[in-house]
Amino acid sequence: MTSIITILSSIIVPSAYAQGVWRDYYTTFGGSGSGKYFVVDVAIRGANFFLMLITGGAILAIMWSGIRMAASGGNEEVKDNAKKTVQYALIGVVLALMSQAIITFTSNFFGLISF
Repeated sequence: MTSIITILSSIIVPSAYAQGVWRDYYTTFGGSGSGKYFVVDVAIRGANFFLMLITGGAILAIMWSGIRMAASGGNEEVKDNAKKTVQYALIGVVLALMSQAIITFTSNFFGLISF
């Protein structure tokens, strides 16, 4: 009799896969999971965060240099300084994008994490 009840309950009552659901939400909201790749995952997420900060700062520097260049009023020294700032900011953006590409390629190549 108990075997019939067990069979019927397994058919009627669905199984709860709470761990799989929790893992999806946890990794979606920035959780680094667990296991042997915990440190690698945290390092990659930290590097991505700092690269976003660097890129944002470079874009702000480009915008500020544009304002300085427009407001220079014909002063060649201010224009030259603004041009140099734009050049350095563009170099920073290129380096940040190259760093992001290297991090993504390396993590995908070794199968560390998937973005």
